[in-house]
Amino acid sequence: MKNTLYTLACFNHIEKISKITSGLSQACYKVSADKKVYFAKTITDNIEAPVAIYASKSGLSPSVIYHDQHWLISNFIDANNLASSTINTDDKIEHAIKLMVRCHQLTAKPIDLAPADIINKLINKRHYCAIQKAELRQLTEVILTPINDVRAGVCCHGDLNFSNVLINQAQHTWLIDYECACIAPIEYDLAMFIAVNNLASDKVTVIIAQYQDQFSVSIDPQQLKHYLRFCYFINALWYFNTYQEKMQIENKQSLLNHSKQQRYALQSSFKAYDSTLLSRLGIKLTNILATLDLSNQA
Repeated sequence: MKNTLYTLACFNHIEKISKITSGLSQACYKVSADKKVYFAKTITDNIEAPVAIYASKSGLSPSVIYHDQHWLISNFIDANNLASSTINTDDKIEHAIKLMVRCHQLTAKPIDLAPADIINKLINKRHYCAIQKAELRQLTEVILTPINDVRAGVCCHGDLNFSNVLINQAQHTWLIDYECACIAPIEYDLAMFIAVNNLASDKVTVIIAQYQDQFSVSIDPQQLKHYLRFCYFINALWYFNTYQEKMQIENKQSLLNHSKQQRYALQSSFKAYDSTLLSRLGIKLTNILATLDLSNQA
């Protein structure tokens, strides 16, 4: 795939191509060509490029210079990401929420979030036996039933991991990687932000307040909790599936660790409630996840 970069019409002469190994999804490269530096990312659908173009035109993301069905080429930003930044977590949250608010105001129209379809795709993998699949589907029903999509959807990033925010020395920030972009309620994007960054529960109130201070909307804390469970669930499955499928990847063990973190957070989200019904659900959740013993499959 790397060699096809030499054939792209956006480049006259490529001097150097270096693989970027920090990502867990698509292959990415730093390309030195025509006395400039570019970022090249492989894409597999028609979702990411249109949203990235909208975001680049608004100054939210690096400028897109070329795209086709396989590649998205943008200007290379010489900056660190928030995940590796030494600034404190509260400052990271503030930077990320500002970018999220701007993303939600984009007029791009990616696909609608389809929670059931996402879960089914993750469960229907060869990594799970028939019994595990049946039990995971029982858990799916528990998680999806309370989700209420009465709020009109916005353009959600869908994976606002701190690693997807670039920050330079002047503290200017850019949002990148729109492969998970979708139309969904604000609460979904906030929930995924909390889940994927493993943010503590005591940060939730601060995050809601920061969002509402910058955008005149009311966040539904209950729906945010429901979406949090959904996000913990799909993240645990995604990390575990990727661990099983990526035969050669740096820090492969970290994928399994991420899966366990999301699994434990999901369990804790049920235990945090006192009602008899939710207590029973918490027990059911523990039993189901015990059947899918991730540690024994490592």
